[in-house]
Amino acid sequence: MRPFRLQAVLDYRKRVENEARKSFLLCLEEQRACAAQKEQKEHEAQRLHMELQEAKTNEVLLPEVMLYEECIASKKREILEFEQKIRSLKLKGEQKNQVLVRASQEKRALELLKEKREEKAREKLRHLENTFLDEIAVLGHGVRK
Repeated sequence: MRPFRLQAVLDYRKRVENEARKSFLLCLEEQRACAAQKEQKEHEAQRLHMELQEAKTNEVLLPEVMLYEECIASKKREILEFEQKIRSLKLKGEQKNQVLVRASQEKRALELLKEKREEKAREKLRHLENTFLDEIAVLGHGVRK
């Protein structure tokens, strides 16, 4: 059977698909990490808010209350920054997923082409074998005693 002439292209498409998959998975991991950091900042802001409420009941000084409020505001800004980064990463992830899908489709098309050519070659070989066996049967029929 002849080798698949487009094997180098198929190998290249496989590498492209693997790289696209790795890139997509890295983007997903970055999204998860960013979401975890955002959640941590939300917990910190919640803890600061509870400490502020407790401090207010204990009649603390105004500068200390202002410090708590500044810290809470800072955490809220950080949370908003993480939310923006997460949205950006989701868009980036969607783009990388589209690249992955396209690469997978291109690779699959070549794999199907290869499979069809191999099936045609096997069918041709079966036909040649059957023809050869028929010739042997015809030639052998007259030789029998």
